[in-house]
Amino acid sequence: MDKKPHIKETVRALNSGGVIIFPTETVYGLGCDATNPAALLKIYQLKNRELGKAFPILVKDFNMLADYAAFNSNQKKIMAAAKAPTTFVLKAKNLSPLVTQNHTAAFRISSHSWIKQLFRNFDRPLVATSVNFAGSKPLSDPRLYSDVFGEKAQLIEEVIFDGVNRRTKSSRIIDITRKEPKVIRE
Repeated sequence: MDKKPHIKETVRALNSGGVIIFPTETVYGLGCDATNPAALLKIYQLKNRELGKAFPILVKDFNMLADYAAFNSNQKKIMAAAKAPTTFVLKAKNLSPLVTQNHTAAFRISSHSWIKQLFRNFDRPLVATSVNFAGSKPLSDPRLYSDVFGEKAQLIEEVIFDGVNRRTKSSRIIDITRKEPKVIRE
Protein backbone atom coordinates (compact mmCIF):
# COMPACT_ATOMS: atom_id res chain seq x y z
CA MET A 1 0.00 0.00 0.00
CA ASP A 2 2.55 2.59 -1.07
CA LYS A 3 0.20 4.89 -2.90
CA LYS A 4 -0.22 8.33 -1.42
CA PRO A 5 -3.93 8.62 -0.57
CA HIS A 6 -5.63 11.87 -1.33
CA ILE A 7 -6.59 14.00 1.63
CA LYS A 8 -10.27 13.28 0.88
CA GLU A 9 -9.73 9.52 1.37
CA THR A 10 -7.80 10.13 4.59
CA VAL A 11 -10.52 12.41 5.97
CA ARG A 12 -13.13 9.78 5.10
CA ALA A 13 -11.11 7.15 6.99
CA LEU A 14 -10.71 9.42 10.03
CA ASN A 15 -14.40 10.39 10.04
CA SER A 16 -15.41 6.71 10.00
CA GLY A 17 -13.22 5.86 13.02
CA GLY A 18 -10.29 4.62 10.97
CA VAL A 19 -6.61 4.48 11.84
CA ILE A 20 -3.96 5.95 9.54
CA ILE A 21 -0.18 5.99 9.26
CA PHE A 22 1.16 9.38 8.22
CA PRO A 23 4.33 11.51 8.08
CA THR A 24 5.12 14.02 10.82
CA GLU A 25 8.04 16.35 11.42
CA THR A 26 9.70 13.57 13.45
CA VAL A 27 8.80 9.87 13.00
CA TYR A 28 5.83 8.37 11.15
CA GLY A 29 2.64 8.67 13.17
CA LEU A 30 -0.07 6.14 13.89
CA GLY A 31 -3.20 8.22 14.20
CA CYS A 32 -6.93 8.58 14.48
CA ASP A 33 -9.54 11.15 15.41
CA ALA A 34 -8.58 11.97 19.01
CA THR A 35 -12.25 12.53 19.88
CA ASN A 36 -13.40 9.06 18.77
CA PRO A 37 -13.23 6.45 21.59
CA ALA A 38 -13.68 3.48 19.22
CA ALA A 39 -10.77 4.67 17.07
CA LEU A 40 -8.63 5.25 20.17
CA LEU A 41 -9.23 1.65 21.27
CA LYS A 42 -7.91 0.46 17.89
CA ILE A 43 -4.65 2.35 18.53
CA TYR A 44 -4.32 0.77 21.98
CA GLN A 45 -4.90 -2.64 20.38
CA LEU A 46 -2.39 -2.06 17.58
CA LYS A 47 0.36 -0.90 19.93
CA ASN A 48 -0.32 -3.45 22.71
CA ARG A 49 -0.46 -0.44 24.98
CA GLU A 50 -1.97 -0.48 28.43
CA LEU A 51 -5.12 1.58 28.89
CA GLY A 52 -4.67 4.87 30.70
CA LYS A 53 -1.42 5.91 29.03
CA ALA A 54 -2.04 9.09 27.04
CA PHE A 55 -1.17 9.62 23.37
CA PRO A 56 0.39 12.72 21.77
CA ILE A 57 -2.21 14.84 19.99
CA LEU A 58 -1.71 17.10 16.98
CA VAL A 59 -3.82 20.23 16.59
CA LYS A 60 -4.11 22.71 13.75
CA ASP A 61 -3.41 25.91 15.68
CA PHE A 62 -3.96 27.71 18.99
CA ASN A 63 -7.67 28.11 18.20
CA MET A 64 -8.15 24.35 17.92
CA LEU A 65 -5.93 23.84 20.96
CA ALA A 66 -8.21 26.13 22.99
CA ASP A 67 -11.12 23.72 22.32
CA TYR A 68 -9.24 20.80 23.90
CA ALA A 69 -6.77 22.28 26.40
CA ALA A 70 -6.67 24.97 29.05
CA PHE A 71 -3.65 27.26 28.73
CA ASN A 72 -2.71 30.79 29.71
CA SER A 73 -0.73 33.49 27.90
CA ASN A 74 2.56 32.43 29.53
CA GLN A 75 2.07 28.81 28.42
CA LYS A 76 1.17 30.03 24.93
CA LYS A 77 4.45 32.03 24.78
CA ILE A 78 6.43 28.92 25.78
CA MET A 79 4.72 26.85 23.07
CA ALA A 80 5.14 29.53 20.40
CA ALA A 81 8.86 29.91 21.20
CA ALA A 82 9.69 26.21 20.68
CA LYS A 83 12.17 25.76 17.83
CA ALA A 84 12.34 21.96 17.55
CA PRO A 85 9.20 19.77 17.34
CA THR A 86 7.93 19.85 20.92
CA THR A 87 4.81 18.36 22.45
CA PHE A 88 3.42 20.15 25.51
CA VAL A 89 1.47 18.61 28.39
CA LEU A 90 -1.53 20.77 29.28
CA LYS A 91 -4.78 20.38 31.21
CA ALA A 92 -7.15 18.65 28.81
CA LYS A 93 -10.83 19.31 28.16
CA ASN A 94 -13.49 17.87 25.84
CA LEU A 95 -11.47 14.67 25.31
CA SER A 96 -12.05 11.02 26.18
CA PRO A 97 -10.18 9.61 29.19
CA LEU A 98 -8.72 7.15 26.64
CA VAL A 99 -6.48 9.92 25.29
CA THR A 100 -5.72 11.75 28.55
CA GLN A 101 -3.83 10.94 31.71
CA ASN A 102 -4.69 12.57 35.04
CA HIS A 103 -6.84 15.11 33.14
CA THR A 104 -3.87 16.18 31.00
CA ALA A 105 -2.85 15.50 27.42
CA ALA A 106 0.25 16.14 25.31
CA PHE A 107 -0.38 18.55 22.40
CA ARG A 108 1.66 19.75 19.44
CA ILE A 109 0.84 22.23 16.71
CA SER A 110 2.34 20.49 13.70
CA SER A 111 4.49 22.28 11.16
CA HIS A 112 4.48 19.38 8.68
CA SER A 113 3.06 20.35 5.28
CA TRP A 114 0.95 17.18 4.84
CA ILE A 115 -0.60 17.59 8.31
CA LYS A 116 -1.34 21.26 7.59
CA GLN A 117 -3.10 20.17 4.39
CA LEU A 118 -5.07 17.54 6.32
CA PHE A 119 -6.20 20.12 8.88
CA ARG A 120 -7.63 22.27 6.08
CA ASN A 121 -10.12 19.42 5.60
CA PHE A 122 -10.35 17.80 9.07
CA ASP A 123 -11.35 19.91 12.07
CA ARG A 124 -10.64 17.65 15.04
CA PRO A 125 -7.42 16.80 16.89
CA LEU A 126 -5.38 13.87 15.65
CA VAL A 127 -3.61 11.22 17.73
CA ALA A 128 0.03 11.01 16.60
CA THR A 129 1.83 8.18 18.35
CA SER A 130 4.84 6.45 16.81
CA VAL A 131 4.26 3.48 14.49
CA ASN A 132 5.47 0.58 16.66
CA PHE A 133 4.58 -1.66 19.54
CA ALA A 134 4.93 0.11 22.88
CA GLY A 135 8.63 0.17 23.76
CA SER A 136 9.93 -0.73 20.27
CA LYS A 137 11.77 1.36 17.67
CA PRO A 138 9.54 3.45 15.37
CA LEU A 139 8.92 2.10 11.87
CA SER A 140 10.94 4.06 9.29
CA ASP A 141 9.15 2.65 6.22
CA PRO A 142 5.38 2.63 6.72
CA ARG A 143 4.92 0.26 3.76
CA LEU A 144 6.20 -2.47 6.12
CA TYR A 145 3.43 -1.95 8.67
CA SER A 146 1.98 -5.44 8.06
CA ASP A 147 5.30 -6.96 9.12
CA VAL A 148 5.08 -5.09 12.43
CA PHE A 149 1.40 -5.47 13.25
CA GLY A 150 0.61 -8.85 11.64
CA GLU A 151 -3.11 -9.67 11.77
CA LYS A 152 -3.83 -6.37 13.53
CA ALA A 153 -2.66 -4.52 10.40
CA GLN A 154 -6.21 -4.83 9.07
CA LEU A 155 -7.17 -2.11 11.58
CA ILE A 156 -5.15 0.42 9.54
CA GLU A 157 -7.19 2.03 6.74
CA GLU A 158 -4.75 4.44 5.11
CA VAL A 159 -0.96 4.67 4.82
CA ILE A 160 0.55 7.91 3.60
CA PHE A 161 4.03 7.12 2.32
CA ASP A 162 6.36 10.12 2.18
CA GLY A 163 9.67 8.31 1.78
CA VAL A 164 11.70 6.22 4.20
CA ASN A 165 12.23 8.22 7.37
CA ARG A 166 15.68 7.90 8.95
CA ARG A 167 14.69 9.85 12.05
CA THR A 168 14.34 7.65 15.09
CA LYS A 169 13.60 10.31 17.68
CA SER A 170 10.10 11.47 18.52
CA SER A 171 9.37 15.03 19.61
CA ARG A 172 10.43 16.49 22.92
CA ILE A 173 7.72 16.45 25.57
CA ILE A 174 7.55 19.25 28.14
CA ASP A 175 5.01 19.44 30.94
CA ILE A 176 3.94 23.07 31.33
CA THR A 177 1.08 22.44 33.76
CA ARG A 178 3.29 23.38 36.71
CA LYS A 179 5.13 26.54 37.70
CA GLU A 180 8.44 25.32 36.30
CA PRO A 181 8.29 23.49 32.96
CA LYS A 182 9.49 19.90 33.27
CA VAL A 183 11.10 17.99 30.39
CA ILE A 184 9.43 14.55 30.20
CA ARG A 185 11.32 13.37 27.09
CA GLU A 186 14.31 15.07 25.51
